[in-house]
Amino acid sequence: MGIIVNEKKTNYMIVSATQKGRQTQNWKVGDKVFERVSSFKYLGIVMHKEGRISECVKDRIQVGNRPYAANHYMLKSKIIKRSAKMQIYKMLIRPVVTYGSETWTLTKSNENLLRIFEWKILQKIYGLVQEVDIWRIRNNEELKNRSINGEDIVKFIKAQRIRWLGNVKRMEMSDAKKDDGRKTSFEMDGRRGSRPESNEDKAVDGDDER
Repeated sequence: MGIIVNEKKTNYMIVSATQKGRQTQNWKVGDKVFERVSSFKYLGIVMHKEGRISECVKDRIQVGNRPYAANHYMLKSKIIKRSAKMQIYKMLIRPVVTYGSETWTLTKSNENLLRIFEWKILQKIYGLVQEVDIWRIRNNEELKNRSINGEDIVKFIKAQRIRWLGNVKRMEMSDAKKDDGRKTSFEMDGRRGSRPESNEDKAVDGDDER
């Protein structure tokens, strides 16, 4: 008795850097045909066949619009203090958008999409500004200065990535100490070993420099 797989509920995807590897074709096993897809969602994260995270960022923004819509009236209320509104954004909306962002490698386009989403919410929180007898919409620089402690959503994501990398390094060092006293790549002659630098390492190094 083997495993019974429902072909209608089962898809597969191949991540490849070449155009040939990204060609979409179904996979036939016996009398069953499994559809090959270019992207799918796993544990709330959209994964793409080319390894890009642009689709994931757009999906998280779309998902983040739901708690924003649910709290829309509170964010524009004149009764609730702005500090309380910022806490609503910080605790209920931003975590939804940045879920899984510790592994993101952001492009300028991705950063712009995230900032536009955040500015939309800050516009709702802070409202219009009066100049003499004219009311106008706050510009992006004014909203940027009013971000949480001067930290916009992109800086928040980069800080999360550095924190995540620190946790990974501590886990590796903890595992190394359990290696029966043998020297590891972290302990050889007091120098770091020659483990190849991953894309996540390079991205976080770039965050640290900024």
